[in-house]
Amino acid sequence: SKEERYSLKQQIDRLQEEVEKQYQLYRNEADARKMLISDIIELKYRVDAPAMKSDNSTEKDDTTLIKFKLNKTKEDLAKLQDKLNEVLADYGDVVPRREYERIEALVHPSPDFRCSEKCSSI
Repeated sequence: SKEERYSLKQQIDRLQEEVEKQYQLYRNEADARKMLISDIIELKYRVDAPAMKSDNSTEKDDTTLIKFKLNKTKEDLAKLQDKLNEVLADYGDVVPRREYERIEALVHPSPDFRCSEKCSSI
């Protein structure tokens, strides 16, 4: 009886210590999570803050840059459209290879196929 009580008390003490350790781990994780969230918010603020400040000062530069990029994009588009038109003009009337092979197989059957027809009629 005394031994059982003593062993139960030891188990209770051991379990209480484990619960304390688990709770401490939980608290550490919760604190670490809160710190990470605050770091993320701070980093976002650091990234967004210079962009907000520089919006007014570089507005003229931005419009010039945007116009330049737009003109360059239009030139690239024109080049690509010319290339596409050239490819369509050169290869637009060419029969695709699969279709050609299918038609060729219908018009000129393979030698194995002809042999099987002759062999079956014998």
